[in-house]
Amino acid sequence: MHLAIEAIKLLHERRGIGRYMRNLLPQFVERDPSLRFTMYVRRDEDIALLRAHMATLHAALPDRTTVAHVRELPRTDADVVWYPWNFITVAAPHRPMVVTMHDVAPMLQLDHRWWKLLKRLRFTRRYQHTMQRAAAVLTVSEFSKSEIVRYLGADASRITVTPLAADDLPVQGPDASRPIDATGLGGPFFMTVGGQEGRKNLRTLYAAMNALYANGLRIPLVQCGPGMSSNTRAIAGQAPWLHHVGFVSDAELVTLYRRAVALVLPSRYEGFGLPVLEAMRAGCPVICADSSALPEVAGSAALLFPWEDAAALAAQMTRLANDPVLREAQIAAGIVHASRFSWSRVADQTLACFRRVV
Repeated sequence: MHLAIEAIKLLHERRGIGRYMRNLLPQFVERDPSLRFTMYVRRDEDIALLRAHMATLHAALPDRTTVAHVRELPRTDADVVWYPWNFITVAAPHRPMVVTMHDVAPMLQLDHRWWKLLKRLRFTRRYQHTMQRAAAVLTVSEFSKSEIVRYLGADASRITVTPLAADDLPVQGPDASRPIDATGLGGPFFMTVGGQEGRKNLRTLYAAMNALYANGLRIPLVQCGPGMSSNTRAIAGQAPWLHHVGFVSDAELVTLYRRAVALVLPSRYEGFGLPVLEAMRAGCPVICADSSALPEVAGSAALLFPWEDAAALAAQMTRLANDPVLREAQIAAGIVHASRFSWSRVADQTLACFRRVV
């Protein structure tokens, strides 16, 4: 099978969907010796860079991969074209096209600032256009599948659910404590991971942290992720419990998970919520909102709370901090639960979808 891939963002997106692709490509190579790839990039200078990057993913990938400019994509002779980043960008009108639609958050009213309305309208058109042209859609959770059906009127039979995994995370490696050292923390801490857009619901977490400190439980919060929102910047110099460490490497992330009292994920909307599995695999208890895909991903191995209820979140954080028996039970349950997810399974399900389309 010849697989064409719209890989415009692969070199530049280190986590998120970039990680999804970097885990699946080596798995594809292992599972199908006849599979060959053509990857399409937007900039001419990225052609050589992506060829070199393939060698870092799997020794066999360079010999089985051609890299071309995306302007050539409409003329591809591939058996199937895969768009991993939610949308059909440059269409290949004469070939079957498969899209991984991770979630529909960009088209939903989760942020009420006026300029977001225009952005949502643009994204809505892109989702609709993609759904009309795709031969099949992959998504990462049953929740996301239901949202695609609900908001785009999609036929559920065209959608295949391929839950993600975290078994690539280097949990056995040595500690990489740079972020912790930078904070100067010598004791326990909670942690949170991810971006800071409105749907991540950091407002509820911040209210819970203020309540903990007011009630005498002075365990700080270490925050990982790119950039700070205006709300975070507004309290950064005033909240004694907030330590923003920015983007961290996988080894540093694992070290944070190992040492944290718990990962707190307060998001009101996630298509999957990969930090849940990452933390569980690394032996970190998880407290997450009971919204969107998070309960589906966490199963019975996390403590849940209503996403808008700061008091309920503070209560769960207090329980976990004060009850070592509960914490050990959550760690054990999380390790078992995370082991049920694997990138090899994602690859098998994805290749099966490609073959059905062909």
